[in-house]
Amino acid sequence: MISQGGEPMRIRSRFPHLLVMSACGLATPAFALADGTIQRLDAIQQTVHAFLVDQHRDRAEPPQIRLQPPDSRLRLAPCGSPLEAFLPSGVRAVGNTTVGVRCPGPQTWTIYQNANVQVFGHVTVASRVLNRGTLLRAADLRTERRELSALTSGYETAPERLVGQRLQRALTAGAVIPPNAVRAVPTVRRGETVTIVIESQGMKVSSSGAALNDGYLGQRLQVRNASSERVVEGVVIEGRRIEIGR
Repeated sequence: MISQGGEPMRIRSRFPHLLVMSACGLATPAFALADGTIQRLDAIQQTVHAFLVDQHRDRAEPPQIRLQPPDSRLRLAPCGSPLEAFLPSGVRAVGNTTVGVRCPGPQTWTIYQNANVQVFGHVTVASRVLNRGTLLRAADLRTERRELSALTSGYETAPERLVGQRLQRALTAGAVIPPNAVRAVPTVRRGETVTIVIESQGMKVSSSGAALNDGYLGQRLQVRNASSERVVEGVVIEGRRIEIGR
């Protein structure tokens, strides 16, 4: 898009893999200065590459990035300010993606660069054939290196978080275990007797009670104290214990 005399004028890009939108000064050509000076295309690609690497800076393994080569016929006015990269709305920095690069001035333009980003990491998979309804144990699980951008259904990186959960469907050996393939099993069932643990000033006091609902490890649960009949709330911990004041 070029702005001339205050009125926007749309142009069709001749470079389908580098989509261009430009808003230049009133008497300034869209793609180059009068003396023929042009924007270095490798600087645009370097900006895109650095931006994509930064998007995955917290990962253990850097991403593998392939940028579509620019068309050498493209002529952009040189940017007098540092280039700014961004992700268009709704676009993710994985798989086949698009990154925008804008020149903030004095001659403004925006260009969109196509790229492919592969992100790898270790995810939890089935160590053997597992039937539907299996209550997962540590021996049923292992981790393998996979391309994360291809796992559209999700994945789990820590096998220990799946231990004790029940499979909702059968899995082959080596299959990635997505979140929707498992269901949490209550640590405590409604009506079951539990141990209420109260810790205060370095002392622990225990009593028995009844769970008022199903409870899951690490979640809060209301229980009725068997002695006082009072309803208290605490966090479910191992051994059918409810810790109060946690």
